[in-house]
Formats: sequence, C-alpha cells, structure tokens
Amino acid sequence: MGLYKICEHQDRARDRCEHIWWGSFRGVRVSLAKWANREIHNKAEAGAALDLLRIAVRNGTFDERGLEPPPEVTTLTFREFADVYKQRHVLAKRLAIGKTIDYRLKPIIDRFGDRLLVDVKTADIEDFIADLKEPRVVNRQPNRTLSPASINRVIELMRHMMNWAVGREYLERTPFRRGTETLIRKQHEDNQRRRRLSEEEETRLLAFAPPFLRSMIIAALDTGMRQGEMLALRFGDIDDKGQVIVLRGETTKSRRRRAIPISTTRLQAVLHWLRLDAAGEKKPDEALVFSDEVGEPIGRFRTAWVTAVLKAHDIKPEWKAYGWTALTPACHEQFRRINLHWHDLRHEYASRLVERGVPLAQVRDLLGHASIITTERYDNQKLENLQVAAGKLESGKSFDVSDANAPRTSPKTDSMNGTKFQVSFKKGRKSSQSDRSEEGGETRANVELKKELAEWLGGRDLNPDTVVQRAVNGLRSVPVCSVLFQFSTSPLRCVPFRSAVFPHKMSHCVSHH
Repeated sequence: MGLYKICEHQDRARDRCEHIWWGSFRGVRVSLAKWANREIHNKAEAGAALDLLRIAVRNGTFDERGLEPPPEVTTLTFREFADVYKQRHVLAKRLAIGKTIDYRLKPIIDRFGDRLLVDVKTADIEDFIADLKEPRVVNRQPNRTLSPASINRVIELMRHMMNWAVGREYLERTPFRRGTETLIRKQHEDNQRRRRLSEEEETRLLAFAPPFLRSMIIAALDTGMRQGEMLALRFGDIDDKGQVIVLRGETTKSRRRRAIPISTTRLQAVLHWLRLDAAGEKKPDEALVFSDEVGEPIGRFRTAWVTAVLKAHDIKPEWKAYGWTALTPACHEQFRRINLHWHDLRHEYASRLVERGVPLAQVRDLLGHASIITTERYDNQKLENLQVAAGKLESGKSFDVSDANAPRTSPKTDSMNGTKFQVSFKKGRKSSQSDRSEEGGETRANVELKKELAEWLGGRDLNPDTVVQRAVNGLRSVPVCSVLFQFSTSPLRCVPFRSAVFPHKMSHCVSHH
C-alpha cells in the first residue's frame, strides 16, 4: 500500500486531515511519526519518512522500536541517555526549551554524566539537591545560593527525564517515586512578585533607554507580550486595519494562537515607526518587528536593559568587561536593590488592566494563560488602591464611651444585649478592686454572680456543664420538652422529632410550658 492514512477522507481532504500517516513496505507496516520519532505535518514529510523505512528494510537494519533504536539499558550512561532525550524528545517535538536545553542539562550531566542510568538512585538525587543548596559562584558573584525556584527547575527536568526513561523502558521505575509515594518533593518557593512600575519610574526609564529598547518597553507595557514572543514578531502578524497583533502558535509559550489589541496611541506610533526603513519605505511582512540596524534578529539586550535601569535611578554603570554579568560589585548590588526585571513589565500590564476594572478572565486571555490561577499572580494591586478599597467601609459612624453606660429602656433592648445573667456578669467584671471582701477566698462580685446564676438555673447545680451532662444522659427516659424547659426562660413549643440519637418518635406538645 505504500503511503496511506486510516480514515474516510479522499484525495486532498485526506492529505490535509489530522489523521496520522502510515507506511508499509515488504510486509512491514508502521506509524511513520512514531517510528521516525518526529512530527509529520504534510505528505512530503511522510514520504521522506517512508523512504527511510524502505532503506532500512532493504539493508536489513529495520528496528520496530524506531529509526534510531535505543542502546542496551545495561551499558547506557546518563550522558548518552541525556543526548537521546534531547534529540528524540526535546528537539523532535520542537519544545520551547530546545534553545536552552544544553544549559539546563549541564549541572545534571556534570553530576551523573559518567554513571550508568540504572545506577542513579533516590539517595543520589537527594545528595545532589543538598549540594545545589550550598553557596557557589553565580554570574561571577561568589557566595551566592540558588533560589528554591532555580533548584526546582533542575528537579523538574530530571524528574521528567526519568519518567520518560520509564516510558521508553530504559528503567523499570523512576527514583522519584515508589508506587504511589513521592520520594523527592520540590522546594517551597515564594514566587509572588509585588514589584510595580510607577509612572515617574516609567518616564525616566524611557528617557534613558536607546530607541530600540524604548520601543520594546512600550510594547511590553501596552501588550504584555513575553520577551520571546516580541523577538519573534513579524510585520505580517500585525493587522493594521483591525488594530490587532496576532501571535502565531509556534512563537507562544502555550503553542496556541493569541490575538492582542493595539489599544494605545503610543503603541500605534511605535509600530508605525518600526515599519519604516532608513529610506522611509515600508518593510516587508516577513521582516522582524524588533531587529537591529541591519534587520538582524536581536539576540540578547540585557546589557542595554541594565544600563537603562541604572541610569533611570541616577546610578552610573561601571563595567569590568563587556556583558551585564561583568558589572562592578557596587553597581551589581545597586541593580539588585532596584529589583526591576524585564518580566515585571508584563506584570505591570496585567495589574493596570485589573485596576481599570477589566475582568480577570479577560486578562487571562490577553496574557495567554491556560489557567486563571496563574493570572492571579500577575494581579499586584498598589497599596494606595487597597487603602481606597478598604476605606469604602467608612460610613461616618462614631464611638461614644457614654453609650456603653446608657440604661436600657425596653425589654427588646435587653434581649439584644444579652440575658440578665450576662449583663450582671459584665457588670461584675467591671467592679473595682475596693469591693473585694474575704468571703471564702472570693470577691463580693463573684458571690453575687453565683447567686444570680443559681436563680437563673432555677436553684439547681451551680455548674452549667454538670446540668447539661446530666440532662443529656437522661434524655432517653425524660421528655425532651421538660429537659429543654430547664434551660429556657420563655415558653417553648415542641414538635415531632426523630434522629439517630433519639430513635423513638416524640409526641406532639402543642401547649406552652
């Protein structure tokens, strides 16, 4: 049959449908995407995979486990496994971490690279995490410790690698779990940032930023786009007529298409200025929106960002060498004190929307979050706004101390402020120390309170808990209406009642006690 799909579509509809491509040759029948371990988007890619299948069958090297069968488990080192994970999972599936996977894998490979994969145990990973918590040199700064979030990123990557190894049958079980029990847990991290950008700070930041960085700051504050989404934006993604920026799925973190309205005048001016080249002509649709002078993609702009932040706070940047990591210790400490990250501009965009009454669900869609719980972390209200919100409780009422000593004038007021015993108890608590008299080691106020308590209980035991306990113990033999009457100073009407505690049905008591 060669190249085919298992579906009911015909001709071009079959070529464009989402069903998987299959290939067969000399009795060998496989799913081409699964066998080649990569995504197949069209018929041309499926045909290329089928050609590889035919070559493997003719040469006698076909392996049903895949185009590149895994090495033997007993001889597979962690370094070799990491390379297979990178090629067959991260790069084959075009994951977003593909650009930084080597950097992420480096500390893990340095620790476990030469060890056999099957020899990595739970205790080894626990020791590795303990070593990550030790002080180290970070960005040329000595005695720095990794944050819990940085440690968790390493743990999450290694956990996923081990789970992937179990799925590929490299391992029988992952060292992170034993059955349903989690053996290694993530570190607790407080990742709720409260950094806000004031209008004055924003003005100074734009004043000291170079033109290309100034345009990126405005775009970040007025669209909330991530850094990677901005750098991948092309003029063909901007709808001038509909005033909308359309982010392609392959450029977003969630791999989903997202539309962002062009809602401010300054953002419109920035996009119009970026669209024109040096000769005043419009750039083509495939040109990058944010690029350098010659139209090349912008790699990293961290040095320009650090310089603008320091200058905006009246600090002169000083460098030991080129690159933002080569700041002098004094300037680096000042930058840490300012504590302004590029991603804070995205937080500022979300917070300003919420402050202007935009529903959180709409903010979620504008930011491209899959869950509104993530969006709540971006809602950082200013303290003055919280004070205004709490101030809405003010109704103009005042407190007068004389009101507390005012006499009651009606039984209704007495019922609202408490029973006769409760009022007497409050008065007894306010009695002065001069009223003390030795009467069996008790004060005069306590003696009076006990007498009133005895009257209130109808001359029974002075301990209310004792009365309640004795009444509860005898509920099966004493009518409920008579027991309840012992604790009530007003007429009581009984109704039919049945429960698990009182299985017998009570008779109607329609008369007042």
